Amino acid sequence: MRAESPELMPWARSSIAILCLLLAASVLSRIHTYRIQPEGGGVVAWEAPSGFVDLGDGILLPRDVAQPMILPIESCSSSASVYFAQVSPYEPDPSLLGRPRPGDRVFYVYRGWHLGNRFINISLNSIYFSRRAYARWKMQKIPTTRDFALKFIVPSSCKASPEAVMAVFRTTLPPFVFPSVQSRD
Repeated sequence: MRAESPELMPWARSSIAILCLLLAASVLSRIHTYRIQPEGGGVVAWEAPSGFVDLGDGILLPRDVAQPMILPIESCSSSASVYFAQVSPYEPDPSLLGRPRPGDRVFYVYRGWHLGNRFINISLNSIYFSRRAYARWKMQKIPTTRDFALKFIVPSSCKASPEAVMAVFRTTLPPFVFPSVQSRD
C-alpha cells in the first residue's frame, strides 16, 4: 500500500501562496532599502548621540550630568527630587528609585511625554519594545537600551503641575551647545 499525502484544501493553498508573496515582498523591500544611498554619503536617519539624554522639545542633556538632583521650585517651600530611570525591562523597577514620603506626588516623563505614575513598568516596557520593533522594521540602530525616563518626586505641600515642574527643570539645566556639524563641501 502506497502512502499518499492528502490533498490541500483551497484555503490552505491560498494561505501558503499569501505567505510566499509576503516573504518575497519582504526580501525585495530589504534589497531595495539597502541599495538606496543617502545624498552626500551621510546616514539615513539622524539619532541623538549616545552621550546625551533626550528630554523632549529638542533639549539634550549630557549623560555625565544625568545624576539624581534636587530641583528647587519657587512656588513651593520644599524642593522636588529628580531621578533618571533607564527605559528597559532588564533594569531595576523605576518605582524603587528615591524615597517618596506618604502624600508626595510621583510622576514620570519620557522625552517630554508625561507618563503619570500608575503602571510605570508597563508603560516604559511598552515604549522600549515598540521602539525596538520600529528600529527593526526601519532597519535602524536606535539606542533603546540607553534611553532614560525622568522620575519626579514632588512634596505633598507643593501644588505645581507636572508640566510646570518639567518647565522649571528645563530652565535650571546647565546651558549646552550642540556641536555644529561640518559639511563636506
